[in-house]
Amino acid sequence: MAEQKFKELIAQLEQEIAQATDETRHEIRQELHKTVEKMRAAGLAIPARLQDLDSQAIEEEIEDRFDNMPI
Repeated sequence: MAEQKFKELIAQLEQEIAQATDETRHEIRQELHKTVEKMRAAGLAIPARLQDLDSQAIEEEIEDRFDNMPI
């Protein structure tokens, strides 16, 4: 996938995340994470804002796992 196609896909995913409900946001963030991994594999530079968004998504997913644990 060419760098421009990655940029277009990322812009679309960012827009979808911003408009998503709590129920659908998780799925879109997973797609964003997959895209970031594909970019890394292709040797492309990952923009800082995208790294931040991906890290935030991972952190929220970890927190969600702990929210469902019984005490």
